[in-house]
Amino acid sequence: MGPDPHSAAAAWQHAHPLTMVLISTVISLIVVSLIVLIRWGVSYKAWGFHPEGAGGFLKDECVRWGAILLPYLALSIGFKFFIYDLHPEWNRPEVWAGFVVVAIVGRRLLARHPFIKAMGRHIDLAKQQAKGAAK
Repeated sequence: MGPDPHSAAAAWQHAHPLTMVLISTVISLIVVSLIVLIRWGVSYKAWGFHPEGAGGFLKDECVRWGAILLPYLALSIGFKFFIYDLHPEWNRPEVWAGFVVVAIVGRRLLARHPFIKAMGRHIDLAKQQAKGAAK
């Protein structure tokens, strides 16, 4: 039998906590950027109906998703640093499940913020106008 792969991974994570935080942060930023760009790209018909055009549509998508996901990202960085560097013994599925619940609730609460809802209304109105014009 060889060494336990889970133990080896946990040891590496504990030995390189900032690397773990950096890797997961970069992956999160890439995923969010792809989500925003895909949502923007598939809505190209609505760009002309947005008050500020394609650039305004992209800005609203960035603000809407950024305002929701950047606090999550900050929470995530802090949590990962806490787990990987300060308390590696807490690196268990049930602790991560608790973090996921908090992150989802936080995201849902932020999505209700009036500023973020206003950005969504701009986007939704432009999409509705584009659908109406296509008919």
